[in-house]
Amino acid sequence: MIFHKSGYYFIALLLLAVIGFWNSYFSTLFSGTDGFLHFSEINNYVHFHAVTMLLWIGMLITQSFLIRFNKRSLHKFVGKFSYLLVPVLVVSLILLAHSQITIYEYGISYGRQYILFLQLSLLSIFVIAYGLAIANRHTPARHARYMIGTALTMIDPAVARIPLDLPPLPFSYQVWTFGLTDLILIVLIFLERNHKRGREVFPIMLGVFLLFQGFNLTATRSLIWDNFSLWFARLPLT
Repeated sequence: MIFHKSGYYFIALLLLAVIGFWNSYFSTLFSGTDGFLHFSEINNYVHFHAVTMLLWIGMLITQSFLIRFNKRSLHKFVGKFSYLLVPVLVVSLILLAHSQITIYEYGISYGRQYILFLQLSLLSIFVIAYGLAIANRHTPARHARYMIGTALTMIDPAVARIPLDLPPLPFSYQVWTFGLTDLILIVLIFLERNHKRGREVFPIMLGVFLLFQGFNLTATRSLIWDNFSLWFARLPLT
């Protein structure tokens, strides 16, 4: 697998995220008649998470081009910023998820429980991919592929918000977004079938995605998750 063009793919991912979140986020920043940014009109937890994710995508783009132009020392220096950014990103999503929950007389709506599971499962996949990338930081072939794994967690939230007229399936858009992520991994596995170094990474990431996707589609209607969701919602976080 050739990674010298990965920076352009990450730029495409950034554009996909902007398109997906345009109606719900980016367009609202300029919703006033004066044409200026209106941050106060949006939940601060949304801003917090948006900034951390944009920083992460920006770092992926920067790191890819630094490797392409053989700036390895600078690549390692910038990479150390992730030790600070990733914990902040994790906190930002947890706070965002918590701020979006409303407790009713009967508990929490199933829709919100499902979204909470989706948020936390994608966060878990991100942390797993990032942790494996750092563990393999001295093995470039594996390190780069696991970093791509962190980027793939953004496919679902971005594509799910694009207004597409797709045929109805069980769980609606979720099957399409999960399927798209899995298809990308399958294509990468096929393209790397003859490589000797690092080709085990994408099958591992496919297995991780399928595991959490399976739970997402089957385990969100359970007493265990009901109790966890209510416990999480009652935490004094936001």
